[in-house]
Amino acid sequence: MPDGIAAALLGLVVVLGVVGPAGAAAGVSAEPGAVGTVSTDWTDPSGGPQTTDATRTTGATEITNCTTVTESGVYVLAEDVRNASPTRLRTGLGACIAIRADDVTLRGGGHTVAADERGGEPGVVGVLVSARTRAGEATLSGATGGGQERRSNVTVTNLSTTRWGAGVAVLGTTDATLRNVSAVENLGDGVFVENSPGIELLGGTVRASNTGLFLRNAPDARVEGLNLTGNLAGVSVRNSDGVTLEGVGVAGSSQYGLGVFASANATIADSTAADNGFADVILSRSDDAALRNLTIARESGGTDGGETRPRSRSVGIYLNDSADTALTRVSVADAPGTAIYAARDSTAVGERVTLGNATLSFETRDVALDPATDAPPLPTDRQVVGVPLRAVPTDEDSDLALSVGYDDAAVDRTSATEDALSLWRFDAGEGWRRVESVADAERNVASAEFGDLSRNGTVLALVGEAESGNATDRS
Repeated sequence: MPDGIAAALLGLVVVLGVVGPAGAAAGVSAEPGAVGTVSTDWTDPSGGPQTTDATRTTGATEITNCTTVTESGVYVLAEDVRNASPTRLRTGLGACIAIRADDVTLRGGGHTVAADERGGEPGVVGVLVSARTRAGEATLSGATGGGQERRSNVTVTNLSTTRWGAGVAVLGTTDATLRNVSAVENLGDGVFVENSPGIELLGGTVRASNTGLFLRNAPDARVEGLNLTGNLAGVSVRNSDGVTLEGVGVAGSSQYGLGVFASANATIADSTAADNGFADVILSRSDDAALRNLTIARESGGTDGGETRPRSRSVGIYLNDSADTALTRVSVADAPGTAIYAARDSTAVGERVTLGNATLSFETRDVALDPATDAPPLPTDRQVVGVPLRAVPTDEDSDLALSVGYDDAAVDRTSATEDALSLWRFDAGEGWRRVESVADAERNVASAEFGDLSRNGTVLALVGEAESGNATDRS
């Protein structure tokens, strides 16, 4: 592994302890687009009947400026709330719209809640749902003194927040739902959630924030159809078991895209990540995660002399002290850096994983795995079938069981016979060696186990022998 990547990973470990809620988003620029645009394209995947704010306003209380909701009921934003300038309280959080009641629905109607042109202060939130506190005040860490009791059944739909200390904050609430809620160009986090089990965030856009979505102590949260662009970090899940991220798109984060920390049984499914700083996906101290139908894409980094210049990343998927990760139908585009990096007693099982143009399945412990772009030449009359890989151990107990898929066309291009296919390895100082392997011609798969990986990297390749050749196993 190049020294630059190792240095970047060391930096990443430091960064993971630094990125927190409601910090300044210095240096993060928004994509072009209208401030306050609300994404309203989330629909129920079950195909049930869809309703909109416009069809459900009977009996609702209209809101036209900053306010505090203290009674249950249905509330509707009648117009944009702009140039609002609430100040931070001496203790706790300030907010433009504060919800301090159970059984509340706030329908935004596609409107925007915006601070004045000076921008909101840290600790002042666009929309705040806060717990009941006893002899204490709500903060972005819950309550100060006296403890708290959770609110329940609060729904916020179809609105956008901009220029606040945090766009939306949900603290100490059960059965909360944010549907098509967006946060654009806020000083701190776009959406901050804490102590709110089972919250649902459905649709919406978060752009140009510190952390786009920060979830802490929110077990069984469900995030679906959220798009995050140009944030310091995309999604940060902390101390929240059983979280599901589905249909999420995250791109252009300075530090990382999707991060799960100290949270077991997380699911990331049907999602895409591209061009996200140190890593696109991070699992740290998070066992039994499932990554399914996940695409780590490659995006353009601009132009150089009229030609597209690809951005570089350090790691596609980074596993740190995380056991039993399951990867199914995961695709990592070929790009500078490492596709999968597992370290510190991290184990993973991959099925139908694509790295660049290589399709494989594997069981591994503490191995960095990536397509090999500089494979050494093979012995005479032997050809690589498909794409070689490079495996680098990240710990003394690293191991790898690998199954590599191939197609008949790749075999034909090498003029090899399918029954002569086998997996080989190349280690510096030892050259190429055939590895005891099993080829399944019906499934077009060859499998082998690899131990004692070279510290500088072992090249692995599916190798065929030309039909007319009489090659020997020389290096």
